[in-house]
Amino acid sequence: MDGRDKGGRERIMQATVTLLLEMGLLAVQTRAVTERAGVGTGLLNHHFRWPALRAMAWEAIFEAVVADLWHTGEDPAAALDRFIAGSFDNGARPYWTLWIQAEALSATDKVMEATLARTRTALRQRLAALLEAGNVAGTWSLPKPQATAIRLEALRDGLAGMLLNGDPEIDAAQATHHLRHAMMLERRETPALMAS
Repeated sequence: MDGRDKGGRERIMQATVTLLLEMGLLAVQTRAVTERAGVGTGLLNHHFRWPALRAMAWEAIFEAVVADLWHTGEDPAAALDRFIAGSFDNGARPYWTLWIQAEALSATDKVMEATLARTRTALRQRLAALLEAGNVAGTWSLPKPQATAIRLEALRDGLAGMLLNGDPEIDAAQATHHLRHAMMLERRETPALMAS
């Protein structure tokens, strides 16, 4: 592969990432990508199949989300606070849209299904590692950080869906409050939460 091909490949990938964030997973088509990247359809087809490109760009977006969940050397309490505070702000909206669209698309797209599964696992493992680090640091005492990660993830996902669907009984501040409250309950190690 010569430098021109590599540059074209990188431009195609970056254009796809940018367009997914701007338009969403379901709206982006190859024509928009080639126009944004400044390449022809032939070059795109030379380097990628559309389902694979779309999934790779989506995964690149969420690899950055996984990395941002907890920075090297960051205090676990500060990381968790940042995670909760940023879960429902306006900047998170494109990511939630992309996540929900990927879930819908994965029912018929095997490439996206595998990509979504890998990314879900990576996010959950990163959150569980953060929660375990808080245990080690003595910041909190969670009997099963992995189980806590699943419960926090489920609540966060459900609240995000409610916000995206315009549920009139909840706003971003309330969603953030509910997620913080759930973590407080987890730290109290109530019997009902420890049972699972």
